Order: sequence, then structure tokens, then C-alpha cells
Amino acid sequence: MNSFIFDIWLHVGREGRCFSYQDGNNLDIDLGDVVTVRLKGKRMQGLVVKKMKKNITSTRQNLNNFSLNNVETLVQKAAIKKEWREWLEEIALDLYVSDFQMLKTALPPGWLGRSKLSNRPKKLWWVKLSSNNYEGKISSRQIELKKNLLLNGGGKWQKDLEAEGFSSVLIRNFVSVGCGEREKRLYLFNSFDNEESNDKKMLKIEEPQPLTIEQKLAKEKYESLPNGSALLLWGVTGSGKTEVYLQIAAHELSEGRHCLILTPEIGLVPQLVDRFRKRFGLNVFEYHSNCSTKEKTETWKRSLDNTKPSVFIGTRSAIFLPLSSLGLIVLDEEHDSSFKQESPMPCYHARELAIHRAKKTGAKVILGTATPSLTVWKNLKPNGNIVVAKLTKRISNRKLPTVSVVDMREELALGNRSLISRYLKKQLLSIKESGNQAIVLVPRRGYSSFLSCRSCGEVVQCPHCDISLTVHRSKEGNQWLRCHWCDFRSKISDKCGECGSNAFKPFGTGTQRVMDHLERELEGISLLRFDRDTTRGRDGHRLLLERFADGDADILVGTQMLSKGMDLPKVTLAVVLAADGLLYRPDLMATEETLQLFMQLAGRAGRGDQPGKIVVQTYCPDHPVILHLMDGSYEEFLKKEEKTRKEASMVPYSRACLLKFSGESSELASHGAFDVLSKIKNICSQKGWKLVGPAPSLVERVAGKSRWQLLLYGPELSHIPLPYGPELWKDLPKGVTLSIDPDPLQL
Repeated sequence: MNSFIFDIWLHVGREGRCFSYQDGNNLDIDLGDVVTVRLKGKRMQGLVVKKMKKNITSTRQNLNNFSLNNVETLVQKAAIKKEWREWLEEIALDLYVSDFQMLKTALPPGWLGRSKLSNRPKKLWWVKLSSNNYEGKISSRQIELKKNLLLNGGGKWQKDLEAEGFSSVLIRNFVSVGCGEREKRLYLFNSFDNEESNDKKMLKIEEPQPLTIEQKLAKEKYESLPNGSALLLWGVTGSGKTEVYLQIAAHELSEGRHCLILTPEIGLVPQLVDRFRKRFGLNVFEYHSNCSTKEKTETWKRSLDNTKPSVFIGTRSAIFLPLSSLGLIVLDEEHDSSFKQESPMPCYHARELAIHRAKKTGAKVILGTATPSLTVWKNLKPNGNIVVAKLTKRISNRKLPTVSVVDMREELALGNRSLISRYLKKQLLSIKESGNQAIVLVPRRGYSSFLSCRSCGEVVQCPHCDISLTVHRSKEGNQWLRCHWCDFRSKISDKCGECGSNAFKPFGTGTQRVMDHLERELEGISLLRFDRDTTRGRDGHRLLLERFADGDADILVGTQMLSKGMDLPKVTLAVVLAADGLLYRPDLMATEETLQLFMQLAGRAGRGDQPGKIVVQTYCPDHPVILHLMDGSYEEFLKKEEKTRKEASMVPYSRACLLKFSGESSELASHGAFDVLSKIKNICSQKGWKLVGPAPSLVERVAGKSRWQLLLYGPELSHIPLPYGPELWKDLPKGVTLSIDPDPLQL
């Protein structure tokens, strides 16, 4: 019998708990292993966190007199390595969470908890195109299904089709009319030892592209950096930043080191994966929330392997992959706020964790963007530690897009009440004639921003949140209301709940409404919609963009996802339909983020042989953001923004921390906030920190919970004057939760 007792952390309760087991089955258990045990008859996976000899004298020596349960199976040897866990424990302190909370966030979902994973093969439905070449009439949705199958070699798993929004009923009808066929096939998950099928292995490896002088200098600057350093690759849109990433990654792989490529949006992952697989074959792996639990677990196992250096591509959560031999971390579009985890705790910024991890492990960081965040810009040498390399010219010396601003006040004065100006209509109509394409940015998805009663002015609110419900509409014309915060949905009532009037009218403009309007205004122009509602499923983004790139539409209408990293050579026109809703948000970062968004959107145009143009419709053409967009000098904007923020002692020229309280009622949440205020008031004053609040959050009620907040801000380089451990939580009223954001973007 093994002479050790093992403490195994199991996902029980909010913080998890440790239970003691023995290795009676001689599985050679050690620290950092993931194992399967029984707890109250339930099979669970847990992490070995402590190892003790049975005969040692300790406060727990009475355990030696009991018969401990055995560990049943070893799931993963050395899943958690010592140096990786030490890094997590360091950042857990900075983020005010327990070590267990940090581990729970870092590990793939499903790894710890009830044991559900099974490698047993099973049979699933395989859907393929009919061999009869059916030519009969089918619905538009069935046509989309047919195109989907064609893009995937004629066949696909039904579960993947359903994940992309094709219902089982639609698929059965597709088969019943003779357009497709279904059969049960053995489904084998691509595990660590089961590589992808032979037809997918046949990838033609692309040769590196010749570098421009600026790209060569950027690569040389990276190579000259000491380990643990960070480089800002500041390149205008279309200047070839991705090629620099690829060639630096090739060097790191040749030296036996892993590469980690982070992108702010899931929608950008497919394009990056395709680019890297063309260069490095199948030695490129994904890790993000659209991956299944099994896929995440298998990628995690691969990241533990030091014998084959690989490229890992994902969103912010991929920063936690336990890559011990890590050479390069890239944050593409580093300025993007999606790198920030706002909730739940731990509230972290992937950029800060990447820099921290690089310093600890000796890796190097590349921060790539055309519009650097003020936080990174202020930390450039000589004032900070970040080195900069600039790419000022587009590949092949293509011109940057020109900017045209349309004053919608003049359109209104001339009697034009349309969503689009006369000038923009002319530009959009010319797109099809020239064989080019356009993208149109709309701030919101859905049909209309809200529904209002024209008799009494009442706006239809979500019953669970302090936010208006958005109007959505199907292709068949059916309308419903939906909350984009808690996903509450309801039918549109015939009468106003306040005055009984039936004079309802949708206000505001969403992507669906813009689609309808453009279809009426632009005869003969085909459109596609690109937002979260139309890109569901694992390959939703890739398939929709492939359709657009293949010429299925002349205009792509979408939300802010449009501006982020897409490379579509036929796009020559980028449009901001309603700029004003973005310019006047009640947000410290509104000006910076809006200019970044507009400049990034402009960068999607003119990436091919034809020059590009951006058209911005606004009622405020003299707004500073519009003026900076027109002159194209982003660095001048940063200098002015720095002056404003410094004078007001605002982030990043001070440090902030946001305490967020949530409770069943406003009274309960505020009570918890004032209790915490009384505990920290004196120490904050002593350390030179100021307190603002407590006060209700901007959106006070979400999903039926009331939200209050307390803001702390103080000297830029000082530590946040909050106690560690459970002290802030232990006296909170029952039903009140507290989360701490030590680096808030939204105040």
C-alpha cells in the first residue's frame, strides 16, 4: 500500500474544497496530477494539491486511523506544473481572488468537477449532398445549407450544422425532398493520438513572403530584445503585421519554443488559423469559447508537450495555457477592450498577464496594432519599458483610404429623412458596377434599438434589467423583443402597458433594420448581415466571411466585429452609418475607443488593388474624433488625450479599482457597499487614495439583480489599499456579492 496521503481539490461550492485520498491502486500519483475519485458516490475529477507521508506528525495525524478512499484513475499526469501554478498564485494576489478561483478560471471547463468525459466512440448523423444532383426548388435557408455542405466537401456532421443554426427539422426536410442524404457514422474525436483525417493533412505549406525594409527592421528589433521584453508593432492597416508575426514565430519554433497568438474576438480566429496553417501545417491549435470541452482539454494536453513546439491561437483565456517552453506571445489588435475580462472575477487584462508572464518565463511579447492604446503608448521607451517598431506604409505602397464626412444636418434641411445620405447612396450603387464590395458599420444588432409608445412616451423595458428591449425581426416579418444583457425575450404587445394605446413605434437603428432599408433603397444590390445573431456556431464567422469573399453579396452590414482584423481585398468602401451614438457614450474611454474603431474600420478598405474610402455620417462633423480621423494623425490624438488625462489625474495617469456589488434589492446592495466603505475609508485616506461613491451602476439592474459600485483611485504606481483574503466578504449581508476589478476600463 502506498505510504502517502494526497489532498485533492474538488470543485465543491464556490471556492472548492480539499479531500484526502490514498493511492491504493498504485497509480504513481503526484502533485499537479488530475485524477478521478469518488465523493459521496459521485465520480469526480480533481487536482492533487498536497502530498503527505502517512506517519508524519501533524494536526491531521488522526487521518492515519481512518481507511481512506482510493484514487480511481489518473486522468492527466503533471497537468499543473510547478512554475505555471506559482505564476497563477502571483496573479491571484494582484486580482484579489483565491488560488482555487484562479485555477478554476485557468483550467479548461469540464476538467474539474463531475467526471463526464469519455473517449468511447459513438455514432452520429452525417449529412451529405444527394448523389442524384437534385435541381428542384428549395427554400433560401436550404440553399444556404447546400452552400455550407459544398464548402465542406459535400458533407458535414449534423451536430456541427445545428451548432451553426440549421435546425434538425430543416435538415430532415432537406433530405426528404431529395437534396441531401443522412447516415449514421462512427464519430472519433481528434484526440492527442488521433490526428486529423488524411484529406485534411494534405496542406500545401506556403513559403515566407519577402519582407519590406520596415518589416525587416521590426523583425531585427524583436530579435535584439532581451528575454522578457515587449515590442509594440505599430503598423498602419494593411502594412503586413501578420507576416512579421509569421516569420518571428517560425524562428521561435525552430528554436524549440511554443508560440501563443491572442486575438480579441472569436471571429478573428479562423482567419489567423488559416494564415498560420498555410505556413506551419496542422501544428496550429485553437483555444476559445467556441471550442467544445473535449477540444479544449485536448489542446490543453498538447500545450503540456515540450517535444513538439507548436502555435496556439485563441482569445484572452488562452493566456492561461500551461506552455512551459514559451518563446513568443502576440496580442493582435492590442488596443481592443475585448482583451479585458470585466466579469466574473478574476477581472484581468490579457495584455498585463502576457507581459507579467513573459518577464517570469523569459518569453517575448509583441503588441500589434494600428491604433495603440494610451496605456501602451505612455509606456514606450524612454518613459517605459516597451520598445516600438513602426510600419508606416501599406504593402506594395497601396494608399491609405480617403475620408469623406457627410453632415446629416444638411440632409435633414433638404428634406432627406432616409437612413442614408444622397452621397452615400450614390457610392453604394456604384459598388456593384465596379465589381467591388462595401462594409457598413451599425452600432447595434437587431431591428431597432427600442420600442416606444407614441401616446405617452413609455419605452418598453426588460423586466429584469434597467435597459430597453431591442426589436428583432425574422425574414418572414415576425417581430419580437429581446434583452441583449440577460437574453430575456417576449412578444410585442398590442397595447402600451402604461396608457393602453396601440400606437407603438420602433426607434433607433439596428443591423436588421438597416438591411431592410438598404434592400428597399438599393435595387439590385445583394447584402449579408454580420453580427452575433448570424455567426453562431463553431464556424459561423468563417463561413459567412467566405460567402462574402466569394462574391455572394455586394455589401456586408454588421456591428463592431466588422472593424477587427478582416482582410477582404474586394472591399473598397467602409461606412459608418450613425457615428453619433458612439461619440457620446458615458465612458472614460469613449473618445479613444471610437477613434480606434473608425480608423480600424477604414483600414478594411483598399487592401487589394483598388484604393479605399471611408464615409462617415454624423450630425457632429466638428467632433474631435471626426477631425482626427480626417487628418489621420493618431499620434497627435494620443498627445492631446495624454494632456487631458494627466491634468485630470485620470487612468492611465492614476490607478483605479472598482468594487462591484450585486443584491436582490437596491437597499441590500447599497447596504453592502456602505459596509465595505466604512472598512476601507481610513486606510485609503492614509495611502492617498480617493473614494467615489457608493452609487448605483450605470445600468443598475441586470437579470433581476440590483448593482452598486464603489470607485477607488490613487497614485499611478501605488498598491491598491485593500485587504487580502476574505475580510471584505465575511460581513457582507446575506444575498450580496462583491467583485473587485483592479484595472477597470469602464468606470
